[in-house]
Amino acid sequence: MSKLLKQYEELKKQDSNTIYLFHVGIFYNILNEDAKIVNEKLGLKITDLGPQIYKCGFPISQIEKYSSLLKKNNLKYKIIDNSQIKNTNDYLNNIEIKKILKSIIEIDFNNITFQQSFNLLLNIQKKLKNIL
Repeated sequence: MSKLLKQYEELKKQDSNTIYLFHVGIFYNILNEDAKIVNEKLGLKITDLGPQIYKCGFPISQIEKYSSLLKKNNLKYKIIDNSQIKNTNDYLNNIEIKKILKSIIEIDFNNITFQQSFNLLLNIQKKLKNIL
């Protein structure tokens, strides 16, 4: 946690108006002042980890929900993963690509018409154009 806290403090020096979401395992952790703000605005439960260390968070599977809530509350945020700031759109696009791949995997080639195949490919193409 000390490494994460140090990174948080450095990032806050650069941009104190941004809420930083740290991707740790299967969760996004939000620290200290950011945690207090998110707790107040979104109602996420805050945990006191010791002298002046607070956190709250949510599962990575809920990023779409919480990114929408953060935007709705006019809270600027960045996702921090492997010590690199990543654009939220990258995460959302990755989720969309996974949905597209899942739809392809689930195709039952024994029970699909040519028209359905064409429509499916057209739909996939449109989605990919929006991502790329």
